[in-house]
Amino acid sequence: MKKKRTVTPFSLAFLDIMFCGFGAVVLLVIILNGEVLQKREIKSEDLRGELSRAMIEEQLAFEKLSRIRKQVESVKLTTEKIKTAIVSDAEEQEKAENERRILRQKLANLEKKRVALEAEKAALQSSTQILLSRNNDKPQNGSRKIGFTGDGKRQYLTGLKLGGERTLILVDRSASMMDETIVNIVRRKLMSDKQKQQSPKWRRTIRSVNWLLANLQSDTSFQIFTFSTDARPAISGSGNQWMSSDDKADLESALKGIKNVVPGGGTSLHRAFQVIQKLSPRPDSIILLTDGLPTQDLTAKNNRSVSSEDRLELFQSAVQNLPDNIPINTMLFPIEGDPLAAVSFWELAIRTKGSFITPAKDWP
Repeated sequence: MKKKRTVTPFSLAFLDIMFCGFGAVVLLVIILNGEVLQKREIKSEDLRGELSRAMIEEQLAFEKLSRIRKQVESVKLTTEKIKTAIVSDAEEQEKAENERRILRQKLANLEKKRVALEAEKAALQSSTQILLSRNNDKPQNGSRKIGFTGDGKRQYLTGLKLGGERTLILVDRSASMMDETIVNIVRRKLMSDKQKQQSPKWRRTIRSVNWLLANLQSDTSFQIFTFSTDARPAISGSGNQWMSSDDKADLESALKGIKNVVPGGGTSLHRAFQVIQKLSPRPDSIILLTDGLPTQDLTAKNNRSVSSEDRLELFQSAVQNLPDNIPINTMLFPIEGDPLAAVSFWELAIRTKGSFITPAKDWP
């Protein structure tokens, strides 16, 4: 039989105290936890409110940012448009400046042309006054023994050298001196001698000789030979004699002799340049009036067609025996189908220290 345990009052009291304390602690914890939970709930509500306000502010800020971005894009587009407009204005300004520069240059060129035309007009007026004051039969006293009356067009010439003590004038009287085209030359060959002499190109040649004679310097000797397949003096019977530029009779006889010439036949520069060897003393200046390269040599055979290369070869053969130190001054009246003529006579002028010109159709 078990022995009953003895319960002392002290033991019960201690346990009561312990449980009471534990209960008090639990109660305190429950009370405090409730307050904490209540405070936490309140704080959570506050935080949710703050979060909600923050989200609303974020949304508003985002919308504001979107508006700002749109404004920035609009500003960028406006800026690009302004830049494009500025570039376009700069290009237009540069273009306008270039046009103004071109116009100023054109105005300057026109001014130069105007000044040149004024000078030409003054020269023409002066020449016209001089020519109108002359009489064909009785020229005024002066250095020129014969006059020259043109048709009011150009009567001056630059670049031609008329110096020298003895001037030989060689005038081409071949058939091609009647016209500039082959067809018209062939047609004019079938005309009468009087019609041949009235050919515009030949009349222009005669006026050119007249101008040369009128502009010879005083105390100058001259001689005129015409040539085609042979060479003849313009003054019949003058032979190898020199004429005087101060002798009116010599000048008029030479001009009359040229006017009586009937153009025809081929062209032989060999025959023309042989005259230089026959004259004594030799000329110190030669003026050659022709329209192209030669078509024949000394043999004067005309039984075949002549190409440009053949004519150039004939020209080179004719000039290779020219005397030294005699300038050849060529007046070229071009004919169609002879492209090598101009450069050939130009090279001859350079080699002999002469001159080469192609007068305008309204000269002299």
